[in-house]
Amino acid sequence: MVVARRRPLRRRIRRFAARWKRSVLPLFCVVCGVILGINGAVRTLGGDVRWWSVVRLEERADALSRLGQHRLRTIWQGPGLEPEAALQAAAQKHGVSLRLLREVARAESDFVPTRISGTGAMGMMQLMPGTADELGVIDPFDAAQNAEGGALYLKRLLKTYRGDVRRALAAYNAGPSRIPSSGPVRMPAETRGYVAKITAGL
Repeated sequence: MVVARRRPLRRRIRRFAARWKRSVLPLFCVVCGVILGINGAVRTLGGDVRWWSVVRLEERADALSRLGQHRLRTIWQGPGLEPEAALQAAAQKHGVSLRLLREVARAESDFVPTRISGTGAMGMMQLMPGTADELGVIDPFDAAQNAEGGALYLKRLLKTYRGDVRRALAAYNAGPSRIPSSGPVRMPAETRGYVAKITAGL
């Protein structure tokens, strides 16, 4: 009786690696190249690229990095304001309705200061990395800074849309580029639900 000898593990690993390099790796590189190319083209044309997976990965990585920095600051400086106190202070400072600010925070994060969305939005008011930087929010996971940034952003949107709360909320959710300042508004289904949920609590 002849017993077949099994190949050494090292040889089997080498053969598997060689097959992977010949078949899977080139396909993977082509797919990544196509995604990056489309992403670059859309950015060049000024389109909204938040839904591309590569951009989502970049923004989530940025958000996770900032969360790590926030946790280090918390160790050294201690916890900041509680969400409710942060919202009250931000509403008073920027002259925004506390009830409106509270309902936005409830809809966005359920008052969780360290929440990160699938698109990389951060903190209690779910500020995108670019928006947080524009608003001067250094630590978007600090409840006070996040609430202040969200209040300032809402104040700007209310001014842009001349006090129209529904349009301002739609722009907060979908982005100002998608919501016209006058005329009919075509909101995505998600944004319609978002606006209805917040206005129901006002």
